[in-house]
Amino acid sequence: MQKRRAYWRHIVEEARRSGQGIRPFCRERHVKESLFYHWRRVLDGEDRSGGKRAVEPRFVLVSPHEKDRAESSRMLELVLERGWRLRIPSGADETTLRGVLAALAAAR
Repeated sequence: MQKRRAYWRHIVEEARRSGQGIRPFCRERHVKESLFYHWRRVLDGEDRSGGKRAVEPRFVLVSPHEKDRAESSRMLELVLERGWRLRIPSGADETTLRGVLAALAAAR
């Protein structure tokens, strides 16, 4: 069981470092996506309960295509671990944005 945990811990960390969405990451490495999510949840839960520091959210630099540059310059785009993209228009209400981010963090 320890070997399996070590394997999945390596896979989960590699996915986090890759900057890729989960689906393409799993597809490239021939890893079943449902197993990835299962083990990530298990390992993150162990880290939190074991007093280890949980993984903190991070920002990823997005380079838009030329045709999208004008529109994207008025937006902030967050790419989440699940591969979801959250596009936030400039001037978005801070309270609403905090609520959305809290809900996403809780859904991990």
